[in-house]
Formats: sequence, structure tokens, C-alpha cells
Amino acid sequence: MKDGEEVTESDHIKLFPNSSLYIASSSKDDLGNYTCKFSEDLEAKVFYVVELSLHKQLPKSTTVLENDKMSLTCQVQGDPIPTVQWLKDGELLQDIINSSRLALSENEHHVPNATLLIKPVMKTDDGNYICLISQYTIQWNTTTDVRVKDIYAALWPFLGIVAEVVLLCTIIFIYEKRRIKPNFDDSDTDQIAEQKNQVENNKEAEIRQRK
Repeated sequence: MKDGEEVTESDHIKLFPNSSLYIASSSKDDLGNYTCKFSEDLEAKVFYVVELSLHKQLPKSTTVLENDKMSLTCQVQGDPIPTVQWLKDGELLQDIINSSRLALSENEHHVPNATLLIKPVMKTDDGNYICLISQYTIQWNTTTDVRVKDIYAALWPFLGIVAEVVLLCTIIFIYEKRRIKPNFDDSDTDQIAEQKNQVENNKEAEIRQRK
């Protein structure tokens, strides 16, 4: 029986004498609860034909800046709609992250809680994140390792470059200053010597005139 109605053979459904049921090339029409019951005295056996697909795994690693926001989406789809839970380092996320920073919403396939948003991200949000997917007895998961970088991490390389440029400019300035100073000293010495010679020449001229 399927969903309480007797199953009949068709082009892709076959029933065998040993009570086996075979469905070839199953489709959405075949989804449902199937029950196998031999007699009123025996317990019925129930199994489920479901649709469940994970279109894309979470990235192996995720890097985000501190005080920024982080969004992770579990690209799962199913019929009936599967249950999604988020775990961090093996613990339910709702139990370890303040609810004011945590938001769960459905993904593009309308699966509740499949999209995770944490805002603002804190350094303590570092860890292994698991999207746990459940549908009846089926359980799947996809994981990502989240690394939270210091808010100034991207600034340090720039500051290092600026410091190198400033240091280089300082060295060039000091070198040029020391190189130019001896030239000034030489010109000053020449000027003094010239003035001294001129004074001496003037004195000699005066002496000659007196004679």
C-alpha cells in the first residue's frame, strides 16, 4: 500500500510473488509512505520513498573579518521538506551563540533554517560548522571550517609598506643633506680666503700710496 491505497503494477512498478516491490525510474509521483502487511496478526512494515538532494557542499574553509557578517547556506532540497540543524564544534549553534547575533532563514528551495547568518562576527566564532540534514531515517551533513581574522589584519601589510617608504625617504634625506653640506663648507672657505686676500691687497695698496 502507498499512503493507505493499494499499489498496482504499471510500466515502472512491478510486484513479485515474494512480496517485493520494484520501482524503476522513480519520479515525484512515487514519493510517499509504503506499507507491507501480510496479515492482521503481523506488524506492518513501513518504508519511505523520498526526494533528497544536496546541490552543493559547503566550502572546506570560510574566512571572515571580525565585526563583519557571515552567511552560510545549505543547498539542500527535498520532498517531504527535510529538517536542517546547525552545529558548531559538535554543539547546537542556538545553544552557544547569542540569539541577537544569530538568524536562521529558508534557502532558495524553501527549506527552513537552511541559511545561517551571524552578525557581527566575533573572534570566538572560529570553529567547525556543520549543516545537519535529516529526513526520516536519512541523515546527511556538510561542513566548513570558519576562521575569523582580526579586523586590522588587512591593514598590517599596508602599514608595513608605508613604514618602509617612510624609512627609505628618511635615509635618502639624511644622505642628501650630508652630501650637500661639505659643498657649502668648501664654498664658505673659498669665500673667506678670497675676502682675506682682498683685504691684504688693499693694505698693500695703501702702504704704496703712503710711500
